[in-house]
Formats: sequence, structure tokens, C-alpha cells
Amino acid sequence: MSEITKPNNEAIGDAVDKAKNKTEQFAGAAQKKFGEAIDSPEHEAKGAARQATARVSEALNDAAAGVREQVRENPLIGLAAIGTIGLLLGFILGRK
Repeated sequence: MSEITKPNNEAIGDAVDKAKNKTEQFAGAAQKKFGEAIDSPEHEAKGAARQATARVSEALNDAAAGVREQVRENPLIGLAAIGTIGLLLGFILGRK
């Protein structure tokens, strides 16, 4: 795959993820309103949870895209960060 198509494929994937998250947010809002209309706390809670899950997913996707861009611009910093995380996990998990 050429270098030109990689960012385009990532952009398409990011757009698809954003569309899915927006759809889930809308569906959650609709489910919550439905629960309010029929006085069903279960539907309200499920709708609110669905909305919150979609928001968190969208935030994580945005953060991942930012990290991906930073690592692409500064690969050595990315390697250093991964090494540091691995070292810290090794210390934490190695303690008894």
C-alpha cells in the first residue's frame, strides 16, 4: 500500500467510526426519550448508557487519532513512551 493511500484509509475509518458513534448517540437519546414517554426507568437508563458509551468511544477514537498523528510525526518519542510504559508495567507486575 502506498503512503498516499494509508492516511486516506485511516481518514475513511475515522469517519465511519464517527458516524457510528453519532448514530449510537442518537439511538440512545431516542431510547431515553421513549423511556421517559412510557415512564420506564429501564429504557431511560439503557438509553443514557448507550449515549454515554458512544461519547466515550468518540473521545477515545479522537485521542487515538491524536496519538497516531504524534507518533507519525515523532516516532522516537512514541518508542520512548512505549518503552517507559513497558518498564513501569514490568516493575508493577514484578513486585510481590
